Amino acid sequence: MYIVPKDGATVTIFAPYDCKNNCPFCINKKDYKDNPAFDMNKVIKSMEVMNKITPNCDFVITGGEPLASIHLLERMLMSIELMNLQGARHKVFINTTLPVEKKDIYILNKWKNVITGLNISRHVKDYVVESNDIFLSYLQIPVRINCVLYTQEEATYAHEVVDRFKDFSIVNGIQFRDNYVGVGFDNLYNMESNKILKELLKDFNKTMNECEFHYSSFRWDCQIAPNIKFHRTMCYSKLTYHNIVDENNNPLEDMIEINDVIINPRGDILDDWNEHGGILDLAQYKEGIKHK
Repeated sequence: MYIVPKDGATVTIFAPYDCKNNCPFCINKKDYKDNPAFDMNKVIKSMEVMNKITPNCDFVITGGEPLASIHLLERMLMSIELMNLQGARHKVFINTTLPVEKKDIYILNKWKNVITGLNISRHVKDYVVESNDIFLSYLQIPVRINCVLYTQEEATYAHEVVDRFKDFSIVNGIQFRDNYVGVGFDNLYNMESNKILKELLKDFNKTMNECEFHYSSFRWDCQIAPNIKFHRTMCYSKLTYHNIVDENNNPLEDMIEINDVIINPRGDILDDWNEHGGILDLAQYKEGIKHK
């Protein structure tokens, strides 16, 4: 049986097209290259399926690049808007490099009542093609800057990223991220040996004792300052419990924790990321929600 969060797992929807970048830390590129087909109608139907099961779940639209085909992005947003008008309460986040023309900013602003926030990629090195920072001033949607620190050396320049965006009122946070590719069950919580985190804290004149850590079964955050985090997670998130019990001493053997539900570009609903995922058992998923 599945263990599912109270409001349902986050539903991550893959955008129709791959991006033009080749970031060394990307965990999605292979999925686009191996499975190039896209079925918008099936994607929308799968979104509607998840809405019926968990009408309060978060939707994250990622890629690839969601803004590469903005008219298809608008179809997804229109579908979510209708769900919310009918009583659902979905928050919507878009992961993007913001490689846009000025007119695309106005299209995004048109959906400001549907889009909860934009997670915009900005890195120390030129891994992505970046639009002019001035575009951020035109946005009417809250922004979080996502900055992957691929190497220990890049962490020494983290403060420059903060300084770059400190005067943009629309930016309400900066999340530095570890390189997920090398993170698994065996080393997820090994903070003492995390050289990137150590270098990052050194750059901000902080120690681990001065930071606040938030843990879950598959990720953790280090709160460095009110609007600055370091985030670490596995590139897969499905957990299977063996020989342990819940708070009522009931055995959880072979229980599977579902933290992310994936709708891939073909519209398949998967229970995990990339090659780690399989088709979500909807009956088990509904049962997991019922037992919350």
